[in-house]
Amino acid sequence: MNASSDRLLRRTLWGNAAFSVISGAVLAAFAGPFASAATHGPVAVLGLDLAVVLELLGLGIVAFGAVCGWAAARPNLPLGLIRFIFAADIAWVVVSALVLALPATWTTAGIAGIVVVALIVADLAILEYLGLRRLGSAAH
Repeated sequence: MNASSDRLLRRTLWGNAAFSVISGAVLAAFAGPFASAATHGPVAVLGLDLAVVLELLGLGIVAFGAVCGWAAARPNLPLGLIRFIFAADIAWVVVSALVLALPATWTTAGIAGIVVVALIVADLAILEYLGLRRLGSAAH
């Protein structure tokens, strides 16, 4: 693996790290206002208020971002972990679509927020896929 073959993947992982840490921290810090703006009424997920769920989700996203940064910083990219990151990003996009189908009364702002984040994550997943493919072809 040389610097030119892994550049796309490293840059994508750093971008994923930055986006995840920043957006996760903002989500955790402002979970209450986001929950209020996203739905027309109180929503509970597994018995937890949506604001609590968003706060926990934000903290998890920060941790995910730290993992992305750790992977990007390794001298030898940990491909198994990067495949997991790729799979997690795909899962995020799929779950975002499922969340929009829930019987919650989403506001326009809530729908827009979910869709915009899902599109950003989908873009990151595409770049991760291309980076992984590039590494695969460089190994042959």
